[in-house]
Amino acid sequence: MRVVLADELGLHGGLVHAVPTTKPRLLRSPPIWAESRQEICECLEYFRSYQGGVYFKNDTVKGYLLGAFAASRDLFCHDGKLIISHGGGKSENFGGSKAGRQLRLAQDQTASDKSVRALLRNYKDGRPLVLLADDQYVLFPYDLRASGYTYVVLGIYWISHAWAEYQPTPANSSCIIRWKFAFQWCEGQASPWWPPAEPGGVASLPEPLAGKMDFDFHCMQCSWKSPVVYRKSGMCLNPDCAGFWKTNGKEPESLEYSEEFLRFQPKTFKILPTLVPTVGTHQTTSSHLHCPGWHCVHCGRLSSRFKWEGWECLHCPQAYQPIRGSLQSAKDFWHLRPTNEFTDFRITKNSGITKCLPDVIDLGRGRGFMTRQTFVLPSDIGKIHLITGGPLSVREVDEIFQGYQQQASCGELKLRRYPLRTHKVRGTLLTNYFSQNSGEPYKVPMLSITQFGLLTPPQYVGEAANSVPLAKAPNCVQAALNVIKERVHLAVNPNSQFNEVLTAAYLAHQKMSFHSDDEKGLGPVVASLSLGAPAVMHFRHHTTAAGPNQPNEIVMSLNLRHGNVLVMEGHGVQIHLEHTVIPTNFRIAATARWIAPS
Repeated sequence: MRVVLADELGLHGGLVHAVPTTKPRLLRSPPIWAESRQEICECLEYFRSYQGGVYFKNDTVKGYLLGAFAASRDLFCHDGKLIISHGGGKSENFGGSKAGRQLRLAQDQTASDKSVRALLRNYKDGRPLVLLADDQYVLFPYDLRASGYTYVVLGIYWISHAWAEYQPTPANSSCIIRWKFAFQWCEGQASPWWPPAEPGGVASLPEPLAGKMDFDFHCMQCSWKSPVVYRKSGMCLNPDCAGFWKTNGKEPESLEYSEEFLRFQPKTFKILPTLVPTVGTHQTTSSHLHCPGWHCVHCGRLSSRFKWEGWECLHCPQAYQPIRGSLQSAKDFWHLRPTNEFTDFRITKNSGITKCLPDVIDLGRGRGFMTRQTFVLPSDIGKIHLITGGPLSVREVDEIFQGYQQQASCGELKLRRYPLRTHKVRGTLLTNYFSQNSGEPYKVPMLSITQFGLLTPPQYVGEAANSVPLAKAPNCVQAALNVIKERVHLAVNPNSQFNEVLTAAYLAHQKMSFHSDDEKGLGPVVASLSLGAPAVMHFRHHTTAAGPNQPNEIVMSLNLRHGNVLVMEGHGVQIHLEHTVIPTNFRIAATARWIAPS
């Protein structure tokens, strides 16, 4: 039986590149699909990998993406009920470096490689996984790109066979070891959602016979049992054996899959994963369970949550579901501690930072007191003030926290996740947090880290198109600005002015990477009001400020609690230091600045 392989669809030295084809358009909407990688990672719990093709957790694969480069002898047959693919990783590619893009040569895969090891674990344990494909997967019989689908979920599969083999390098100068896996459709789910291919196409194998007799090749040198994958070519597939990939002492010249090998193996599963994502059902709108995206039941599209007040399908905008839930109180987070390493602050030895004695300041009108703790940077290049309030002074902050949530939930405060301008992920990539800018437009030069560890490029979320005048800002924003002004004027500088407030809302597991507020036109004072869950704030030297070949280690850390106002005074703070804030749970930060108009 002849099988149409990946090799016949544009193979060049062991890799199959996406080439123009005459594949038909997909006339049926996939039950689960996405336009961007972020939508897949945020909406589908079985695939959280922003860059790799194999997503595994605790050494077990949950999702596997069939992408642009198919390896030699990869296969899509039985109308997609049997798919053979390589383990992924260590392929020839171009990587970025200080010297520019450089060619990275392909390397041998080993059973100890993380992705290979996890796939082998699934194979040995008989655990099912979810297969996905993107529009560059050449073996899929339909043109996904022309149909408007970037990523599609194929279904649930299990690994029926795993073996190693030699594959030529792109330059055809040598061979490298590649681990191959046979993914078989799990019975118990409906038939594949895509129509059967036309006769003679890639997926045109006849239906397999019921059952399968498992024939193995017994190696006399290593006693390894290898599946007989290819016709008339029983051989050892143990890459550690001297007889690996040899028949009668020689490497095979031509290979064709064995008909017996391609037959289905009977296997039943009592429980299969549930593919269709479910929306968050937590009782609070700020719960991390509400952070993931939304699956549209009308078109199958996965959409990231980009509006605070609800989910919206980006393919059919009439599909909208508001997020309902109760508001959170600052008391909900009293039990949380940002860190167990220190109580209020920690200054690194030899940092040169000096701590002043705390000052107690009367807020007046019977509203209690606040305390200012000041830290002076070396050579008096700037100061950092932490202003904390007592029980009476925090009452108005509690109301502001509630107001933020109320106005965001009804859409009056338009908290949004905005797309990044540059990144290395397919499709649109939204910021990791929700934000809204009031007052003078401001470019926010920040890096964020997603809950999956992806570091994103600078984000510009406070530009003119995303800003509203302060006079038209929601009441909660104006109330936050009034608190910041009063406490800065009383505790730091009565002449400080502010004409902009950037509000950022973080759900659990969201945080901001190191950055500095050093945009041109910024005034010398930056003040931020913390609302909600406590957080820890770290300061470290800029790489350039630390000196040549000197590590930019953390020099000071502060605990920020609900109602605290953190003030960075002096341009030297931004020039010499950068900072990050890591919340313990749901947190809102209102940061006020003076920005020179235009």
